[in-house]
Amino acid sequence: MENLHRQAQEAVEELWVEGGIPFKLTARKVEAGEHRDYYRVYFFDSRFPARIVYWNPARESFKSAVGELVKLTLGRRGKGKEDG
Repeated sequence: MENLHRQAQEAVEELWVEGGIPFKLTARKVEAGEHRDYYRVYFFDSRFPARIVYWNPARESFKSAVGELVKLTLGRRGKGKEDG
């Protein structure tokens, strides 16, 4: 799980640096879900406390899966501020 935690943190750090999300996030922990390929990623932020990541290791890295989920969810919030 430590490797998955590291990948999750790398994903959100890269999104923050690139301006893809409106606020900085820190991954707190990663837990395996009840079903295979499901993981819960917890963050140190009340605006975005946790998300379930569906990950197929044959198709993409965990970092990519987390990055896409966070970008799709938080990226919309950031774009609303820029467009408004």
